[in-house]
Amino acid sequence: MKLSEEDIQFINTYLENSDVVFADIRMEMVDHVASDIESRMEAGDTRSFYDVFKTYMVENKGQLLKDNKQFLKSADKKIWKAFLKALLSPMTPLLFLIAYVVFYVVYLNVGIETFRLIISYVPLIGLSGFLLTYVVYHKVKNLKRFSVVERLAFPFLVFYQLPNLVFNFSNQTKDLRTILWVIGFVSFILTIKILLVVISIELFMNYEKRFKNIA
Repeated sequence: MKLSEEDIQFINTYLENSDVVFADIRMEMVDHVASDIESRMEAGDTRSFYDVFKTYMVENKGQLLKDNKQFLKSADKKIWKAFLKALLSPMTPLLFLIAYVVFYVVYLNVGIETFRLIISYVPLIGLSGFLLTYVVYHKVKNLKRFSVVERLAFPFLVFYQLPNLVFNFSNQTKDLRTILWVIGFVSFILTIKILLVVISIELFMNYEKRFKNIA
């Protein structure tokens, strides 16, 4: 016995109203709940879908909401797995090298204070890239909320705050060796930011394709 599209939509709406806000997690739960209800009805429960669903939720809603937290932990694992894969890509050291050369050339052609001002804006580049990507897909394209995508904001914020320590240190020295270390660190941060933006775009495109017709 298969549930109707209206029944499936009812389950989806119920879970969404129960604070299962991320579409990817909700769809997995909808499949799980629908399958269990179908099994009960096939096993001989002759009540209507709504009555079976009501009983099912009385028995299982607490566990489902607990599973929601587990899905969020799984989302974090997906992010770090995608990040490590991108970090080990052959393009990563090339991006770092290009960034290092560019920053070094800039350092040679501008004053130290101007250079410090330029590198202070590096963390904003990645953060702006993520926010722009999020606005385009979530607002303009009206894509639903997805756990993995939104939780990407955390590593972006981490790598946004971290450079402040180095920038504060660089303000206290004009030593060339120290400046080269600062350039290396800033190049690394910029490379990481670019990788995170690329990962964000790939995840958005993937979810847009998989959940294009999601309610």
